[in-house]
Amino acid sequence: MHAIYFRWKVASGHERDFEQAWLELTKLVRDERGGLGSRLHRCADGHYFAYAQWPSELAWAAQAEPSPRMVELRNRMRECAELVDGPLRGDVVADLLVSAPD
Repeated sequence: MHAIYFRWKVASGHERDFEQAWLELTKLVRDERGGLGSRLHRCADGHYFAYAQWPSELAWAAQAEPSPRMVELRNRMRECAELVDGPLRGDVVADLLVSAPD
């Protein structure tokens, strides 16, 4: 499995817009591009970080060009935030994460 990590500092007042754009973009990538999903976290200092999983680095690299909607959502995220770090990429070496029941 391959993982991608990003971190952003979102401008005050733009958190909801950023989160909505991230959510829709992530669903599109998962449903249309072969991604395995992602988690978004918000830190106490206002930074956000997310990590997405892919079946392999090859699956991530072989994605088709982003759709116009994906480009629009990425641009909206950029308008809300300064990208602080990422993408960092790597293969999963160990995975002890358990999803809590809903």
